[in-house]
Amino acid sequence: MKATNKIRRTIFQQGLSFISTIALALLLGFVMLWLNGSAPKDVLAAAGSSTFASPFRFANMISRMLTIVLVSLAAAIPFKAGVWNIGGDGQLAMGGFFSAMVGVYVTSLPPVLHIGLAVLAGMAGGALWAAIPAYVRLKFKANEIVTTIMMNYLAALVTGYLVNYPFRAPGSANAETSLVQESAILSQMVPLSNLSTGLYIVIATFILICFLDWKTSWGYEWRVLGSNDEFARYGGVKDNRMRFLSMLIGGALAGLAGTILVLGSYHKFILNLGGGIGFTGVLIAIIAANSPILILIVSAIFAILSNSTVGLEARLGIATEFSSILQSVIILLVITRSNIWAGITKLVKRR
Repeated sequence: MKATNKIRRTIFQQGLSFISTIALALLLGFVMLWLNGSAPKDVLAAAGSSTFASPFRFANMISRMLTIVLVSLAAAIPFKAGVWNIGGDGQLAMGGFFSAMVGVYVTSLPPVLHIGLAVLAGMAGGALWAAIPAYVRLKFKANEIVTTIMMNYLAALVTGYLVNYPFRAPGSANAETSLVQESAILSQMVPLSNLSTGLYIVIATFILICFLDWKTSWGYEWRVLGSNDEFARYGGVKDNRMRFLSMLIGGALAGLAGTILVLGSYHKFILNLGGGIGFTGVLIAIIAANSPILILIVSAIFAILSNSTVGLEARLGIATEFSSILQSVIILLVITRSNIWAGITKLVKRR
């Protein structure tokens, strides 16, 4: 009973420290803007106008959050197993390209089958791109941080060549494929927004990942591997197989993010799909300690901050870089929150 209470108290303290640290970071942001001459109420009004003032803007924020959640999970699952997956951008790009090929060139299928096939192709493309550095790590002990970053650049070069030459849309001035077939398009949920029925796919995927993480032996083995690989091997965990599997799942999730962008937002593959969001996913996975629920919360915060910059710039003249500054403050404070919380605890005890 005492052990259970201690665990609950620890979880409560960790959650409280996490929430209070993010609140502190946002408070510091308000202070910086106040020192710059912007009243807090004006900041809140401007931020709200670009995120919550209309269904269109709110839908775009949700669409942004979905992409962030997927790329964050793509980094978090391998992180749990002790593997660094920094290749979310490359996996997203390859997944988007694979799904675009199915969407453009596969015809005469009903929408359910066509969308399902395109989604599977996108996830397979991302998983394939993640499998290469995973195999090199496990077979030759190559540093996966280096190889996954290299695979990002390689994916950008490969897809850049493909959409500029063999698969470029006829007559297009941009590096992009032709539009996918009507039967492969994810329907818009809010007119003129980027939010599509891919929302349901992401919800189902998120629930599945939570189930794998909390209720299956895979999740347990990932956590054991990430905390003590030697103990995991003595306990019978097949470390190489589980690490490889975690990278495949991570790549598939990033590929799914690219797929939803292609089928739901752009309806074609465009160069630099995702715009470097993979590194944001890595940071969020670290901030959230690889917890799916915390990833969801932090992704929502980052999506709101990203959308709020439009209103802040238009109404108050605040540079769009402020969002990046505030995100950096959140990252620094959350990473060091254990030391901050320990200092507060000592101070309270002393008093």
